[in-house]
Amino acid sequence: MILQTGIRALFLILATVAVLGGCSRRQPIYRVTDQPMPAASRNLSAAVLQRTIMEAAIERGWSAEWKAPGEILATKAWKDHEAVVEIRYSHESYTIDHVSTTNLRERGETVHQAYNKLVCALQDEIERRLRQAEPRVPSAP
Repeated sequence: MILQTGIRALFLILATVAVLGGCSRRQPIYRVTDQPMPAASRNLSAAVLQRTIMEAAIERGWSAEWKAPGEILATKAWKDHEAVVEIRYSHESYTIDHVSTTNLRERGETVHQAYNKLVCALQDEIERRLRQAEPRVPSAP
């Protein structure tokens, strides 16, 4: 009888921890590091590569600002929240680095899950556009 009560108590404690842990909206900061470029985009000019990545960010509601060759600063602002990332890219790979957040419960290496969802959606859109990218040749006059 005592063993059954102890097992029940342990089960209740574990269930409570699982439920409370599942309610947490903070997660480790999602990072995209040295993601290989899709084969379809490896022969794009630097200008087309930059434009393709900036268009992907804009499509997902981010503002995209050219920072330097191979670097774009992207900002997503809504209500009283803001997420800022730096996208570094070359013909071989790209990286999406966390820069800062506002009102997204950032503490150390954790952040509100909304940030991670935004960065995942941005990565998916970049991937989709890079897979479909075609070199844009200027038309002859």
